[in-house]
Amino acid sequence: MPEDKGKMEQDKLQFVDTLRALAIIGVLLVHVSQYVDGLNGWLQKGLSIGAKGVALFYMASAFTLFLSLSRRSSDKREGMVAYLLRRFFRIAPLYYIMLGIYLVVNGTGPRFWLGDQEGITVTNIAAHALFLNGLNPYWINSIIGVEWSIAVECMFYLFIPLLFKLIQSVRHATWFVVMVLVASFGLNTVFAQYPLISDQSLWGHYLYLWFPNQLPVFGLGILLFFIWKDERHWKSVDPLSGGLLLVTVLFAFFGGMTDYLIGVGLLLGAYALYHWQPKWLLNRVWSWIGRLSYSMYLTHMLVLGLIVQIKLPFAPLVSLSLLFIMTLLFTVGLSWFTYTWIEQPGIRLGKKLISRIKSVREQEDSVKESVA
Repeated sequence: MPEDKGKMEQDKLQFVDTLRALAIIGVLLVHVSQYVDGLNGWLQKGLSIGAKGVALFYMASAFTLFLSLSRRSSDKREGMVAYLLRRFFRIAPLYYIMLGIYLVVNGTGPRFWLGDQEGITVTNIAAHALFLNGLNPYWINSIIGVEWSIAVECMFYLFIPLLFKLIQSVRHATWFVVMVLVASFGLNTVFAQYPLISDQSLWGHYLYLWFPNQLPVFGLGILLFFIWKDERHWKSVDPLSGGLLLVTVLFAFFGGMTDYLIGVGLLLGAYALYHWQPKWLLNRVWSWIGRLSYSMYLTHMLVLGLIVQIKLPFAPLVSLSLLFIMTLLFTVGLSWFTYTWIEQPGIRLGKKLISRIKSVREQEDSVKESVA
């Protein structure tokens, strides 16, 4: 019976793996399309939506983090140290290795993301190692080319324990979305008028990538968790919460916050995926890609950089299709290796350290009880 219950729980959460898989496919599509000339304008715009795959990553992350904390909430030994170690060993091992590889392959010279700086400095590298590169427009995306989202993700990790204590229901999650949406709009409006660097183009990109601009999508992921958790699902959205969400949509529409509107669409799509359980999206293939998605995210730019050296003498759409298939296949192959030999060992190491810490705490608690 416990095995059956575990399988049922796994099946219920299969849609999260599919969300991650769809996210990485979208990211691959948009990055591949940037290397194909002559694509139809409408097609190019449609493919650019693939960049919103990162929003799916964030939504899935917020959902799973709240789920993880809710499962461990009864464990008194599960403190902040255990939480941070678990997150660190999930992200850091592969990230650090890929930072080193990209520095060797691409060097430290000038590039768009460095603006008017001459090259990647030791301080820049140190900021990346500490996941603080998101605090500086010259650092946020200057080594790998996609690491901005990891900096944003790690910033969110720091707030999760507090948010988990404060947000206890659909209504709480809705109010959180409202507050961060308004705050995001206000901060972006102010800093767009008063840039902190002279490079206007780089500053505009930074304001899109930075943590405050991405926070509303994390909020939608938290909302998805509480809707999923409540047996009533969408019926758990009371009239006040529903009204507030409608107000956020109108606010975003008239405020030009397209990304939030897309985020709401992704929220609806994510719930629809869970509710209707389409077999063509919820299967082992999509789940497998979803599990490899973090490795794929960090390795695909390396693969793409090699594949685009092949000059394809075909029509733009054919070239796009071939480049995408080749990039996908080689990225999956490389990612299977990094997932098996870097990601998983790193996660296991983190679990061992956490287990030791908990064991020490148990011994300390037993000593205190015996003394008392």
